[in-house]
Amino acid sequence: MIAVNLVDLELLDSKSGAPMTAMLLADFVGGDPPTVWVDKSRMDSAAVILDGPAASEPNRLLGLIELLQTVLGPRKIGRKVRVYQKGPRGGWKQVKSEDLEHSDVAQLRLF
Repeated sequence: MIAVNLVDLELLDSKSGAPMTAMLLADFVGGDPPTVWVDKSRMDSAAVILDGPAASEPNRLLGLIELLQTVLGPRKIGRKVRVYQKGPRGGWKQVKSEDLEHSDVAQLRLF
């Protein structure tokens, strides 16, 4: 399961002057997207869980992560957008697109 930091998404929208993230994530987020606090000790750690139909397609999911972390984040907010993966024990860890191989992508959305 993958989640994207809400503060970073809001910053992308405010820096672009358009609701970019709503259009970008439309297929990746379900109708009423669930959110999660990935680190309760940090105020900016709320994230939206990607549970829409496109999130179940490994190549599209990897493409989104790469776009957020290597193009949009650095250009609009000066850093990578924070993306998290749920671990086997229920915790969340931050992931980076360069750490993922296409063989790993199939494991990203296991429940």
